[in-house]
Amino acid sequence: MYKRLSIYHLAIFSIFCSLFISQAATVQAETNKTDSYTIKSIKAEQQDNAMIMVLEGDSTPAYTMYELFNPARIVLDIAEAKIDPSVNTGNILPANGFATLKVSTLADQTPQITRFEITLAESHGYKIDTVNNNLSIKLFPKKTAEAIAVLEDMVVRKKANKTEVLLRANTPITNFRYDTVTGRNGLPDSMYLDVNNVDGSELSREKSVGTNLDKIRVATRGSGVRIVFEAAKDKQLFSFDVKTAPQGLLITINEKAPEAQPAAGKDAFADNAVASDPTLDALIESSEVALTDNSREKADAAEEMQDSFGFSGYKSNRISVDFYKIDLHNVFRLFREISGVNLIVDEDVSGSLTLSLNDVPWDFALDIILNLKGLKKEERFNTIVISTKEFVWPENASDNLSFEADVEVIEEEALVIQQSMQQTAEIVKAKELLRRAKIEEKNGDLEDAASFYEQAFKLWPDNLKISNRLATLYLTELHVNAQALHFAKESLKVDKDNYNAALYAAIASANMDQVSSAMEYFNQSISGQPPLKEALLSYAAFSEDKGQPEAAIKLLDCYTKEYSDTVETMIAKARLYDSMGQKTKATEQYKALLYSGYQLVPGLKKYIRSRLTAKN
Repeated sequence: MYKRLSIYHLAIFSIFCSLFISQAATVQAETNKTDSYTIKSIKAEQQDNAMIMVLEGDSTPAYTMYELFNPARIVLDIAEAKIDPSVNTGNILPANGFATLKVSTLADQTPQITRFEITLAESHGYKIDTVNNNLSIKLFPKKTAEAIAVLEDMVVRKKANKTEVLLRANTPITNFRYDTVTGRNGLPDSMYLDVNNVDGSELSREKSVGTNLDKIRVATRGSGVRIVFEAAKDKQLFSFDVKTAPQGLLITINEKAPEAQPAAGKDAFADNAVASDPTLDALIESSEVALTDNSREKADAAEEMQDSFGFSGYKSNRISVDFYKIDLHNVFRLFREISGVNLIVDEDVSGSLTLSLNDVPWDFALDIILNLKGLKKEERFNTIVISTKEFVWPENASDNLSFEADVEVIEEEALVIQQSMQQTAEIVKAKELLRRAKIEEKNGDLEDAASFYEQAFKLWPDNLKISNRLATLYLTELHVNAQALHFAKESLKVDKDNYNAALYAAIASANMDQVSSAMEYFNQSISGQPPLKEALLSYAAFSEDKGQPEAAIKLLDCYTKEYSDTVETMIAKARLYDSMGQKTKATEQYKALLYSGYQLVPGLKKYIRSRLTAKN
């Protein structure tokens, strides 16, 4: 599913108009009433790893097609469709490993909908065509492509006469194109770089530089990214050079007076040897890089930017839709599902619609529909109201819950904002390292994540969240007890009442058989009011393991007093009384557990009954 785009430029009116006209050309408004559609037969044929399914009907179908995700599936809704009783919908698709089909009827909708939902493997694509009265659904393998390149980081190095930007990637980047744009209406001159067939989701959306190169902005563009290099305000565009490097792509900005620009609109493909000078320490190796530039005709910058919604004001998830004579209320129901916002449609809204759009933000598609049908949109509080007239939001809520501004709250929030604006360079860098650590952690690269967390902690040593996270990561995931103990101690230096950190230190010490240290940290971990659940249970287990059943019983009794008994605490108490030879108390615990009402697994019930029998 497409990711939400961030907006980095003011919308340019001429670009918006071009976008609107090019997309609106595919839209036709229909007001005819939807006719019924009978599906006389459904045929599916598989050829190798592809399949075609044909719905044969008796009239022109009115349908909606859209995509859903997790899992990926295609949804085809046909209005007023009926399936001939002779058609067996149980086993339409032949046995295969890439697609399944579910057919259902949504009788509660007006008009009634017959839904075909196809769950499709990521390895396959699809195409839906209308041929006379028939609908053809083709499922086919996607073209095998090389593993997509990933832009992992954006590293800036400033020198006396130049600024170097390394777009660090998992492979040398060869498929790119760049051009320049002259700033208008107060916007600065800029150079933009389109990198095709690349994942740029890990890059920062904006990075300030502060030289002749003022800012770098990043936005998704089709299957790649567009990176805009903005010149400093009131300065001419810098001269620059773009080259493939072993670690990705190297952009060199000349900090001297502007010189002649390189030929614009180039596609770069590394085929012939051209030396790439290593310029970033520890990042660019001293090897030569093959590089040649194949010239292309220079394209107009505005035309090149037309398909980049990220620069035109539309930022929502992208969709592909195909409507044919669909009632407007059903169209807006679909937008409610796609957008996740509350959507209210006035009963005065009526009519039907034919529309086909591919790979556009949903709010762009919604605006086209509203303009075509002469409707108005009001948006507030995560709610969109669509009507034929101006909608007036309620201003007074005397009968409902109200909120009065609290001066102290406002002052406190202002202080937080002021403090965030005064963050040091170390904290800013630490936050970037934390972002990268979370990405590595999400990808399962825990060692790399720990490395980034440690770098961030060196820059921000009083941040308890970082040291606590490192202690947890080393203790539970990487099983490096010494490091877990170290970072738990670092947390306790900042806050001696950090009971979680004390617990991490206790468990790490116990795992290393440092008994006295473990007991000291355990005592510290349960000194809160109330004591931590996990600390009481862990300390009890440690005490039992070290042959101190009386101490374990006291800890479990404390747990019961604060949080009430659980199956685990009751069975632990019974076991401890057994080991201490206190048969009567053990029997009481076993009976209490048996009649507690807790769901007990069969094996545990059998064990308890055997213990009770042995005591009797």
